[in-house]
Amino acid sequence: MTAHSVLIVTDDVLGARMAGPGIRAWNIAEVLATAGHDVRLASTRKADLSSPRFAVCDGSADLLRGLAQDVDIILLQGFTLRSHPWLARLGAHLVMDMYDPIHLEILEGSAGNDPETHVRELAGGLQALRVQFEEGDFFLCASERQRDLWLGWLSAAGRINPATYRQDSTLRSLIDLAPFGIGAEEPLPAGAHGAVKGVMEGIGVDDRLLIWAGGVYNWFDPITLVEAVADLVADVPDVRLLFMGTKHPSLDDLSTTVLRAAMDRAEALGLLGRHVFFREGWVPYADRGRYLADADIGVSTHVVHVETAFSFRTRMLDYLWAGLPIVCTEGDEFAGIVRREQLGRVVAEGDRTGLTAALRELLTDPAELARCRTAATAVAARFRWEQALAPLVRYCADPWRAPDKDGGSRPVDRRPMVGGRLGDRLAHAQEYVRVNGRRQFVRVGSRRVAAGVARRIARLLPARLVALLRPGR
Repeated sequence: MTAHSVLIVTDDVLGARMAGPGIRAWNIAEVLATAGHDVRLASTRKADLSSPRFAVCDGSADLLRGLAQDVDIILLQGFTLRSHPWLARLGAHLVMDMYDPIHLEILEGSAGNDPETHVRELAGGLQALRVQFEEGDFFLCASERQRDLWLGWLSAAGRINPATYRQDSTLRSLIDLAPFGIGAEEPLPAGAHGAVKGVMEGIGVDDRLLIWAGGVYNWFDPITLVEAVADLVADVPDVRLLFMGTKHPSLDDLSTTVLRAAMDRAEALGLLGRHVFFREGWVPYADRGRYLADADIGVSTHVVHVETAFSFRTRMLDYLWAGLPIVCTEGDEFAGIVRREQLGRVVAEGDRTGLTAALRELLTDPAELARCRTAATAVAARFRWEQALAPLVRYCADPWRAPDKDGGSRPVDRRPMVGGRLGDRLAHAQEYVRVNGRRQFVRVGSRRVAAGVARRIARLLPARLVALLRPGR
C-alpha cells in the first residue's frame, strides 16, 4: 500500500458534542490514519478536538484553501463542495460521502417553513448534491437501498456511461457501501459507572430504562412512544423513558416542532419528570456509553415517508454497540435488520397499542431480553468501523480517477431543448427522412393532424428542410 495525504472536510462540529456527520468524519480519519495515511480532518464550523494520529484543523473559508493544497485525496460531505467549488479544481482525487440524503431531510425537516423558504432550502440541497455527482471520482453510501437511490442520481447526471461501465460493470468502483460504524471500545470502561440509573433525579437504580439516543427531529414520532409509556405504567410501574439529547450541537433550529409536542404530551399525561425525561443539551460523544450502558431497551419511532426509507440512523448503531435490544418503527433500513436478526421488535407506524405490547413483552421477559442482547452484540461485530469503511480503505490505498471525468464519455446534454439542441433534432429529422422517405414522415394520421404537425415543424425547422418534407417533392 502507498501512503497518501488525505483531507476530510465536514460541515459538522468536531468537538466534545458531535452529531452523526462529525462522528462519521472523525472515525473515517481514525481508520485512514491507522491504515498509514497522512490525514487532516477539518470542520467548516468548529474544531476543538485533537488526536495523536491525525491533524484536526479549522476548515473555515480563509484556512481551507491552504489545507487543501497538494493533497492526494479529498473526502467531502454535505454542502462543502457547493460552498467551496474550487476544491474540485485542485487535481486531488475526490471522494463524496453520500451517507446522508440531505434533500430528503430538507423535505421533512423544513416542512414547517413557509413554502418559499422550503423551496429555497430544497433548491440549495439539490444543488449541493448535483455538484457532488458531477465532480466525484468515488462515492460512498450507507446501504444498498441508498445505493439504488444514488445510482438513479448518477444515471441522471450522465455518470453511468460506457466509460464507467467498462471500468466496472457492477459500478462498485463508482459507488460502494460504507455504512455508519461502531467503535471497538467498550461502552462502559472498567471502573466507570452509568450516568442515568441512581444518578438522574427520578430514575432509580432498579428502574427499567428505555433510551432514545440522539436528537428529536421532525421526521421522528416521539409522541406515540410517550403515549405507549402511559399505557405501560400500569403493568410496568418502574418504566422510565429518557430522551438523551434535545439540542443538536451544530444546528440551532433542527429539534423543534415535534420535540415541543412530545414534551407537551408527556406533561398532559402526567408523565413528565416521573416516567418520561428529556435531558437538556447534547451528551458528549465520549460519555454516551455511560448513558447507553444503563438502558434496558433502545427505542426509535418515526413517521414512514421517503426520508425514512433511505435513512441510516446513527443512534441504531449506538444501540448495537451497547448490546441493547431494539424496539423501532417499520419502514427503514434498520427495521429490516432488527426483524431479520431478531434484535427486538418492529412495530407499525403510529401503532400505540402494538408499541405498548412490544415494550411490555420485552420488559417482562428477562430471558427474551437477554437473548436480544446477545443477538445485538453479535450483529455489532459486523459493523466495526474498520469493516464498514473497507471500500474506502481500498480506494485510498490505490486511488483511481473516474474514467469519465473529462466529460467526453457522458451522454447528458444540458443545452436547452429548443435552441442549443436544435441542430441535433434537425440531424435526426433528416436521417429519418433519408431512411423512411418523405411520405412516411408526414403520414401521421388524418390530414388535419398532419397539417397541424407540419405547421409546428415549419415554425421550428429551416425553410430548406421544410421544403424537403413537402409532398410532391
